[in-house]
Amino acid sequence: MEAVAEVFRRVLRDVETEYENSESQVVLTRDIQRLSILGQVFENLRSGSTLKVQRWVGRRLEEAGVAEPGERVLEQRNILQLEWRERNNPGELQPIPQYLYLRVREEASGQDGLLEVVKDIYSLRLRKLLNLASKRVSPNMIENLTREEEALYQAILAIIDEWMRFIAPGGEGR
Repeated sequence: MEAVAEVFRRVLRDVETEYENSESQVVLTRDIQRLSILGQVFENLRSGSTLKVQRWVGRRLEEAGVAEPGERVLEQRNILQLEWRERNNPGELQPIPQYLYLRVREEASGQDGLLEVVKDIYSLRLRKLLNLASKRVSPNMIENLTREEEALYQAILAIIDEWMRFIAPGGEGR
């Protein structure tokens, strides 16, 4: 089982790398005469301007004190709407922001009350994923999976498939 867990951890690290290189939005907090990002040069940028950059670049700009996140996933209204839609549509996964789990992990500090609602969303979605996997639904037939959920679903499906082969009459379990 440890080998399975290690493969899954590796897949999750790949998803995390993909996330770090995904596009995010930052808002400049001060005027900048010249900014060079990965060979691209921006000039005469004004405070309040929005830039779309790779997530890790945005974080570096924030750490340098020249930008702040342009969008946050952990806003009470948004999270409560997500939870309501997920709870009131028990048969299907609802659309949620891509990389929701990793974004929440990033934004979570000081949001304890809201994190309880997020955990409810996670539980609701996990229950739906397990139900779909028990029916062995192909991942490409499932809408609204995040990349994190896709990795989890593939792992669950592989384990279920192996278990089904093991318990099948005349199967590998003899």
